[in-house]
Amino acid sequence: MTIAVVLSLVLLVIAALHAYWGLGGLWPAKTAAELASTVVGDGRKRMPAPIACFAVAAVLVGIAGWPWVIIAWPGNELVSVGSVMIAAVFFVRGSAGYSPRWRARFKAEPFATRDMYFYSPLCYALAAGFAALMSREM
Repeated sequence: MTIAVVLSLVLLVIAALHAYWGLGGLWPAKTAAELASTVVGDGRKRMPAPIACFAVAAVLVGIAGWPWVIIAWPGNELVSVGSVMIAAVFFVRGSAGYSPRWRARFKAEPFATRDMYFYSPLCYALAAGFAALMSREM
């Protein structure tokens, strides 16, 4: 149960940040260009369109509810497949942050440093959380 709560809370916080950015919020930066360098990292001077931020937020809210689906229907084949897919996406995103190709494309600072020390490890932790929760419910 603790894993489900932590996964949901972390994902809801990240979703709220994306919604906040979609509404024009700038934290943890002071300008839109600084925010893009902090959270996108591909050299752009502007954040993605609000609809993109809201879409990411909506997907994250859906994924935040998934731990409770795993708990409600343990051993269900579709739930297991969905859980593996979610864990795999987070694992691949975490791994991408350390690949030379990713590092070459997303090299703007402070994103590059934060990605290496925070964003990618967080993705690994989320992948591990989903894998652990799924393995406990099978």
